[in-house]
Amino acid sequence: MGTSTEHEYLCPHCGAENSLSDYEIRNMYSPQIAHCDNCKCKLEIVPADGIGDNINLVVSEAGEEALSR
Repeated sequence: MGTSTEHEYLCPHCGAENSLSDYEIRNMYSPQIAHCDNCKCKLEIVPADGIGDNINLVVSEAGEEALSR
């Protein structure tokens, strides 16, 4: 149980593949800020329950209001 699972997502700005580990996902349904590894775009990521034990990542470009939370 000590292994980390990687959750992959695409940057909505440039389409680059990025990932988060289980350890980086904090609170389900709470937005968190990350940066695209390729274009450095600020992203808002919302982890949500998926089918079974899967986690869905809802990813969008972070607006200015998200940065001031």
